[in-house]
This record gives sequence, structure tokens and C-alpha cells, in this order.
Amino acid sequence: MSSYITLCYRTLELSSRTVQSTRSIELAETGMEEALWALNQTNYNWSGWTIVGTTATKSVTGFTYESNITGGFQVTITSYNGSAGTRTVTATGTTHQPNGTDLRRTLTATATQAPLFVNAIAATTSTVVFSNGGTADSYDSSLGSYGSQTPTYSAVVASLAPATSSATVQLVNAQIKGFGTSLYSGGPSYSTSARLYGPSTPGTTKIDSSRISSSPYQPIFAITTVSGSGTTLANPALDSTTTIGSPTDTAPAIYYSTGLDLRGTTRIKVDGPVRLVVSGSFYIGLYGGTPKIEVTTNGTLEVFAAGDIAIYGHGIDNKTRNPQRLAIYGTNTLTVPDMNTGTEFYGVIYTPTGNFTVAGNSTIYGAIVAKKVSLTGTTPVIHYDLNLRNSVFTGAETPFAITNWRETTNGG
Repeated sequence: MSSYITLCYRTLELSSRTVQSTRSIELAETGMEEALWALNQTNYNWSGWTIVGTTATKSVTGFTYESNITGGFQVTITSYNGSAGTRTVTATGTTHQPNGTDLRRTLTATATQAPLFVNAIAATTSTVVFSNGGTADSYDSSLGSYGSQTPTYSAVVASLAPATSSATVQLVNAQIKGFGTSLYSGGPSYSTSARLYGPSTPGTTKIDSSRISSSPYQPIFAITTVSGSGTTLANPALDSTTTIGSPTDTAPAIYYSTGLDLRGTTRIKVDGPVRLVVSGSFYIGLYGGTPKIEVTTNGTLEVFAAGDIAIYGHGIDNKTRNPQRLAIYGTNTLTVPDMNTGTEFYGVIYTPTGNFTVAGNSTIYGAIVAKKVSLTGTTPVIHYDLNLRNSVFTGAETPFAITNWRETTNGG
């Protein structure tokens, strides 16, 4: 009888310990949520936190449970105020037992700002249409140039449009090395010559059903409002060259324009980190000529356009060949931005409330996100850069998210 009573007591004790251990991990998870909330507040003053150097620490107590058990958590964020990059978050949940013992569980995680360009082409509320042909594949710019790699099969063509009676991803003669994803249960529509396939898709298979998904994902974040002192950029004189930015700049130089209309052989040279805020139209060669914007190997360009966008002529020549160093953000919902240039475009386009049309046979290394994406040429090419899934763009208000976590302690 004594042995049985002892067994029951030990079983009860173990069960109680397991319950409190679970509560400790839940408290640690609450600490993680507290850290993410703080990281994602604009102009947060970190009151209630203890700041030592670049490390922020906060303790919260007062959690009560039955049987006089109490609890709390402590959370630490290293490099809490960095301008970009990874934050390390450590959260420890503790439950205090009536007998004076504590049970602690600790989680360690990394938090980074969420990526914006997770698809090769994405429509936020409407359709993605290849109306005459085109190709899409993928590569990784962190491994070198597109030409130095074998193209991969990870280009995702996505539409977030509500499910309707017709396809929201339409592939007419298009060749997609990757995936098609939309809320429409029937998947993409396609012509007999279209292909959607992967590396192991049989050659006789045109549309690989295993590469069709009904769970599209495309984050939609607000475009950053650029403010502060800057330089007024007037529309350059015809056939002139204007240099903006400097290789010695440690922060982006801001230029404000009421509208750009480049014609003839007019050139704007971006020779450092630059933010170009255009309150009117942003036209490159729309009315003829071979004007261009050149991003030198020293340059990085973010364009914030409130008006219409047209990339014609010699377009934007990104000499860095790095899509992360050229971003165009559009907020106009009334006009139809478009691109028709023979100059290869290395960059990203984000206009979530406006349509975007690739009107000619342009080649894009990067990604496009728009309300509606139309590719109307016969041979437009999209080479999606897989490294964009690891990239943060400051032109959008991307929140911090946990990228991975692990338990580093378990016990009393």
C-alpha cells in the first residue's frame, strides 16, 4: 500500500511538473510576441525596457495559476535598434512553485524583416496574364550572374484575386519553369503550346498538376513615405547628362521631382545611394528617343512614383546587375504603368494598387508585384532572382517576423 501511495504521489508530482513546464514554454512564447510587437512599432520609445548598449531587456511578472503557482517571463533583444538585419531574441518563461522551486523554459530565435518579393510575378487583387507568350524561370544572384548558372524551376506566378468562374492566372503560349498558384479551383488557363513544369516533369506533360497550388501567398505592405531634406531635381534639359548621388554617401540622398519626362538622348546617372521621389509622372522615352537612367556600380536607386510610370527608350540600365539595387514603387491607381525597352531590367517593381503592363519583349531580372500584371509581348522574359526571398527593401514597411527558433534550456 505504501509503495502504491508513493507511486501515485510521484505520478501526480510528475504530471504537475509537466503542466508547469508547458506553462513556462507558453510564457516564453508570450515573451517572443512581446519582442515582435516592440520591433514592429514605428517610433517606439522602448519604455518599460532596460537598455544597455544595443541590448534591450524586459521582465514581466504577475501571471497566476491554481495552487498558488505564479509565473513570468524575461525577454532580451540584441541589436534591438539596428537599421536593418537580424535581431536575436531570447525569451525565458518561469513558473514558481509553492515549494520554492522554479521551472524555466528558454527559447532563442532570430527575427528579420519579412521579404516582399517571394514570387516572380504576383497580382494582388486581379489577374496575371501572358497574352501572347513569354518565359519565366529562376536563378540566384548571390551565386553569380544568370549566365553562369543553370536556370532553376522556382519561378512562382501568383494571383490573389478572389476565386471566380474563370482563371486568374492565364498562360497563352507561356513557358513557366516553376509554379502557378491562385484561389481559382481550376488552376491556370493555358493554350495548347503553354507549359508549366519542373525538373522532373515528363517531356510529354504540358501542365504539371503537381506544380499548381490553390494557396497563393504574396505579402502586401505599405509603401514608405519618404520625407526629410533633399534636393529638387528639375526635368533635365534635352540630350543632357545629370548625375545624382555620390559614391561617398553613407545614406541615400533624397531627390524630389514634380515629374520626369526624359526624351532624346537625355541621361540621368545614379552614382550613389539615391531615393527619387516623383510626385508626377515618371517617363523614360515614352515620347521617343533613347533616354535612360543609368545606375553605376556605385549606385542604388529607389523610385517612389505617385503618377504614371513608363519605361521605354533605353530604360534603366542597372550596371550592378543586382536586382536588389533598383526598386520602383508606384502608388497611382488610375493609370497603367508599363515597360517596353530593349535594355535588360535588373530590379523589382511594386505597385500593389495599380496595374503594370510589360508591353513589349522586355527582359526582367527580378520580380513584379502589381494589382494586375499583363505581359502582352510575344517573348517577354522573367528571370526571378531567388535571393529576393532573403532581401529586405526599405521602400516598404516590412514587419519583423521570426525566421527560426529553438529551445535552448528545458528544466528547473
